[in-house]
Amino acid sequence: MRIVVWLVTVALMLLAVGSPAWARAVRMETTVALGDRSEPSVKHALREAFEISVRGALAMGLKHMRVDGARVLPDAVILAMVATDEEGEAEEVETR
Repeated sequence: MRIVVWLVTVALMLLAVGSPAWARAVRMETTVALGDRSEPSVKHALREAFEISVRGALAMGLKHMRVDGARVLPDAVILAMVATDEEGEAEEVETR
């Protein structure tokens, strides 16, 4: 009998508390190899990194994205992007 009372109490507590709906947000960095440091090569690498990031965000179900930064290294381009599933949440994500 005690077990039944305990289970009912736990079930009622879980129903009362519920789970809040949280927005999912992700900050991702995509690295693409760079052939040389010419402007067309850098633009091509940035475009490729952007396309990879967008495909990844869409695959995770995140529909709102913004570019958070880009770096050009001697042999690679790094693109940082913030993606979220709710509009306006991308601006609120704290970047490190």
